[in-house]
Amino acid sequence: MGLVVAAASACGSSPDPLLTNGTPVPSPTATPSGKAAPQHPAPGKKAPVLDQIKYDLESRVLAMGGGVPQQTVTSCDTAEVGNTPQKFTCTVKYLGVDVPFNVETKGGFILMQYTATPTKGGVVTDEGVRARAWKQYGIYGGKAARSLRCDKVPKVRLVPLDKPSGYRCYVGEGGLKGAYDVVVTAHGMRLT
Repeated sequence: MGLVVAAASACGSSPDPLLTNGTPVPSPTATPSGKAAPQHPAPGKKAPVLDQIKYDLESRVLAMGGGVPQQTVTSCDTAEVGNTPQKFTCTVKYLGVDVPFNVETKGGFILMQYTATPTKGGVVTDEGVRARAWKQYGIYGGKAARSLRCDKVPKVRLVPLDKPSGYRCYVGEGGLKGAYDVVVTAHGMRLT
């Protein structure tokens, strides 16, 4: 009776890119809450509409950056919002980057409605990507947490909205194994 032995050769095999791309993501000391708020008090319901719009835009930019609270400042090319429809531009400064929005109000004496559209994309931050990756994959622990890695991301950068940003995070082992694109939307960041 003969014995057949199969041997696999490791010659010429390359390491799994999901285990080697990017840099490891350690457990953060403080995970963002997901709902970032500007570092100044929120305007009250009776505050001028423009102040409320500025606060909302700053909250949106913070969410784009991954929910990591940092100082924000907003300027608009109008001094006030009236009861008639208006179009104007507001720019949120975040970590030295300007994020401009086209704002359009619909007017209203009792209830003001508006839309705000980022005109040059949204922001991605290194700290926000790592925090988002940990919140989405690292919290499960085990192989996913030990093999979690992300591309090197600049401290802050403008990227197109609703499209892969060019940065990825990787889970090298376990049931969540895969490469995930960092995508910034008008209201936050996600890994897909």
